[in-house]
Amino acid sequence: MIRLRQSIMQVLLDYHDRVYFQKASNDKPFQNVVYNLTNSFTDTDQEIFNLDVDIWDNQDDTTDLETIASNIWRGLNRLNYIDEDIQFSIYRANRLPPLDEDEKNIKRRKLIFQLRYFDRRLNSE
Repeated sequence: MIRLRQSIMQVLLDYHDRVYFQKASNDKPFQNVVYNLTNSFTDTDQEIFNLDVDIWDNQDDTTDLETIASNIWRGLNRLNYIDEDIQFSIYRANRLPPLDEDEKNIKRRKLIFQLRYFDRRLNSE
């Protein structure tokens, strides 16, 4: 799982320089991208995850926020990753409308993907 998280982090860093797993650092400024691997299930040798990607900003103008979200939405769809240890494919699942937040000055876009993961080390002898 650590290897998968590291690989996803590297992919997302192509779209933004502040990427975090599960929770952004409180001492870092906005904008940021936060991803999480929520529930999963197994289908033969694959583990299938929901990959949630939240893009956060605190600017009134949402142009940058929407641009980052659109770039990630397009870029991750049908992305295939493979190395000597793992491989995964990502597919778009749901792009939620702007979400109401408790703090009105914070804006968020939520993208949900399906990630099909295969750990190649499990089948090596």
